[in-house]
Amino acid sequence: MKINWLPLAAAVAFAAGSVSASAVDFHGYFRSGIQASARGGDVYCGGDGTAGHKVGRLGDECDTYAEMALGQEVYNKNSRKFNVNTRLSYGTVQADDGHDTQWNDWQSYGGSGSDSASGWDGGRTAIREFWGNYVTDNYTIWAGKRFYQRKDVHLWDIYTLSTAGYGTGIEGVDVGNGNLNFAVMKNTSSNSGVSYRNNYNLDLRWNAISLGSFGSLDAVAIYGIPMVSDYQSDNNYGFRKDSGVLLTLDHALNVDTLMNHFIVQWGNNGFSDVGAFGSNGTSIYTSGKDMNGVRLVDWGTYDIEDFTLAYALFWGHIAQGKHADGSWSRSNSGWEYSVTIRPEYKWTEYTRTSLELGYSQKKNGNNPEWDKYDNGNPDIYKVTLAQQFTPGKGFWSRPAIRFYASYQGGDQFKHKVGAAKLDNHNYQFSFGSQIEAWW
Repeated sequence: MKINWLPLAAAVAFAAGSVSASAVDFHGYFRSGIQASARGGDVYCGGDGTAGHKVGRLGDECDTYAEMALGQEVYNKNSRKFNVNTRLSYGTVQADDGHDTQWNDWQSYGGSGSDSASGWDGGRTAIREFWGNYVTDNYTIWAGKRFYQRKDVHLWDIYTLSTAGYGTGIEGVDVGNGNLNFAVMKNTSSNSGVSYRNNYNLDLRWNAISLGSFGSLDAVAIYGIPMVSDYQSDNNYGFRKDSGVLLTLDHALNVDTLMNHFIVQWGNNGFSDVGAFGSNGTSIYTSGKDMNGVRLVDWGTYDIEDFTLAYALFWGHIAQGKHADGSWSRSNSGWEYSVTIRPEYKWTEYTRTSLELGYSQKKNGNNPEWDKYDNGNPDIYKVTLAQQFTPGKGFWSRPAIRFYASYQGGDQFKHKVGAAKLDNHNYQFSFGSQIEAWW
């Protein structure tokens, strides 16, 4: 049979011509490394990339993690643009609260994500973002799955706001001083896979409010609505209908060599976990009411030619409420604080020596397990010395190739790991190498 290729070629040429000629936007992030314990055996990392690193992330990352993002402008005419955005991620599993599970050179792109005995099931992947937007001179409309205006603290690898997920919204509406943004974001929680509840966050932000020489301010108000049916509420699934409010003020100051963010957050009910260090601030939880959480965060960098000081300070408190039967709503009520500093001396354009010091302590008001540690105020601390190689002297210059030695200890360290894991010691000395890159 003779095939007439002309119509097919014409269709392909038409489709290619209808797409913008702009280059594909490719950017991403990854980190990967090797680590070893001076005593032999397992290596433990106090943070795992989700709960954050409360005494600093340098020398405390046991995983491999990567994100690869591709975006394309598909239409541009009469000051109107349409863009599509994607992001895929891959990460090795950190089993048992932070122990490294590095296998061989091939790790699956799927699998159960369990800590299996086979090197062929040591990875996990996800579609982190699939979203598009319509851009005009006055506003942008978007829909899909995305990272929505996340606010991070790099030294700890945590997000003070992370309304990532499925949603839709309008952003960048000019109001003279700053811009308004409104979004509806959805997430789902489950009760042991038996029943599922949808939660909706109504997210209103007034960003980039100019304060003149005093910097700028972002103001955020989020109202969380748990959509619980009468069946779910009446059949003991543990789902509550209590809505919650989260308020955030983020003050930014950039003066010459100083960059600083001071953040105040308050949340109630499902947002009360904002008072905990590792909370991303925006998840609606399934239990608790008449609860409050507050968080104060100050972080920044002082970056000059041959010296940089990066710092991060946190204090948080959760005031617990009770269930209808009188039981406590949370086991993590109480206060905690963390302090991390990272001074760096830059020997050349490409080499620097970094010292990261971190200390954290907590008082858990509803967990008797902590009472046996330092009168109920368990701590954790870390000292890491690293030699780094970077393309430039700026603190944010990446990629960075590091060789480090790290000492970590404290009552929280021993309690979380378990005595048997570290030969009944509450400390660990480790050393290793890592690369971290973004582009």
